[in-house]
Amino acid sequence: MGRIRDAWHALRGYAAAQDSRASSWAASGGSATAEVGAAAPTVARRARDAVRNDPYAARIVDLWTGNAVGAGITTRWPDKSHAEAWRRWSDSTACDAESRLDLYGLQALVMRAVVESGECFVRLLPADITPTNPIGLRLQVLESDHLDTARQGVLEGVPTLQGIGLGEAGEPVGYWLHRVHPGASWVLPGGATWLSSQRVPARDVLHIYRKRRPGQLRDVSWLAPVLTRLRDLGDYEAALLMKAKIEACLAAVVSEDGDEAMTGPASGLLRDAQGRTVESFEPGMILYRRGMGSVEVVNPSGGGSHAAFARRALEASAVGTGLTYDQVAGDLTQANYSSLRAGKIEFRRLCEQVQYGMLIPMLVRPIADRFHQQGALLGLWSPDVPEGLSHVPPAHEMIDPLKDTTALIAQVRAGFVPQPEAVGAFGYDFRQVIEMIREANALLDDAGLSLDTDPRRVAKSGAAQDAAQLAAIEIAATGAAAPRADAPADAGAAPNLGASP
Repeated sequence: MGRIRDAWHALRGYAAAQDSRASSWAASGGSATAEVGAAAPTVARRARDAVRNDPYAARIVDLWTGNAVGAGITTRWPDKSHAEAWRRWSDSTACDAESRLDLYGLQALVMRAVVESGECFVRLLPADITPTNPIGLRLQVLESDHLDTARQGVLEGVPTLQGIGLGEAGEPVGYWLHRVHPGASWVLPGGATWLSSQRVPARDVLHIYRKRRPGQLRDVSWLAPVLTRLRDLGDYEAALLMKAKIEACLAAVVSEDGDEAMTGPASGLLRDAQGRTVESFEPGMILYRRGMGSVEVVNPSGGGSHAAFARRALEASAVGTGLTYDQVAGDLTQANYSSLRAGKIEFRRLCEQVQYGMLIPMLVRPIADRFHQQGALLGLWSPDVPEGLSHVPPAHEMIDPLKDTTALIAQVRAGFVPQPEAVGAFGYDFRQVIEMIREANALLDDAGLSLDTDPRRVAKSGAAQDAAQLAAIEIAATGAAAPRADAPADAGAAPNLGASP
């Protein structure tokens, strides 16, 4: 009894667990997959409709795609054989099963589908070996509707839940996929329709979604928490627009005087100049009715502003989708450097979580692994994955480049941030940056040029690092005789630690 009493007192300590104020709060206790399976199709259809017709919903999808993928999450191979084959494959449309997009366009397409529908599938298909596809691999992006969720139970000896075959530990081992989108009105050669689904091994399918709960196999649209708010905002603005139209309908009512002015069944009806009954107003109308011979001006009063309601609705929509208000609304009237930076820091952390927690492990890295395996089978390289392989997301633009760059330099000089990490923040690979700098310096030296951005030769103030370097530049430009080796250097110049001998 004591334990029951303690548990009861603990329960009463949480307001959300009490029945007095939450008696109508019917919370479901279903698993993550059960909750998603019941709601995902309806939410996805409504989210797609909102993206087609609501500017803010379309903006949310564009924002997440532009920030999480941007120009593309690049894969950096440490060896030239992988790097060259990857460049030819990823930069061409040969990697796309539909031959329309390159790899980075496919990444953006996948991200759009995930935000809009909650999940997306990518099939890894074989292809002919070509100069632009040296490893024989192509990618087919499929919407979430291709998953045959009606496949339930034990199918082909495998426990199947909502079209996903599961292994002993609950890991996906196969997907039942429709060959044709269920919303398509055409059939494939051979008579295959959307009613035909086939089981595809999990090794040939990439399932990309945001996992929010343990054991979750699928996800719903990222717009789910804000769809009703966006729709209410749209309905409210449509009502205000209609109200404004009515308020703009300045009209005049002419009451005609006559023997039958106040008699007859139609004495109170408004008619136009042709005698037709009028049931709606338009600006500048002149209406006629039987009366006492007068003219009345109809000028409806104006209404108030809806800015406060719209701002609050957009703020809630931004919070519900992990964005900031200024991003969703495009309103920077009350923004400054501090507020923008504070908001962007939180958003960038969330964006990095999406990149490193979903896109890279579920999409980018598996594609690179299959790319390596295909090339190894063809004898292009050894089966061992090269060390130093990295995946680099796009860099975030600086809010204030001068302030942010100064702060980053100070962090690197103090040892708080390693230089490779600082370079990676701009979307570059440190090894490749070193090679690019070495090649650029060699070209400048061969041409006898010295730029004020070259720290080997020019100090931060813009002066030459020392007299010997300045003389070397003049010799390269004019062919004059070189100074003696024991010539004294400029006493006020900074020491040159990185100059060539």
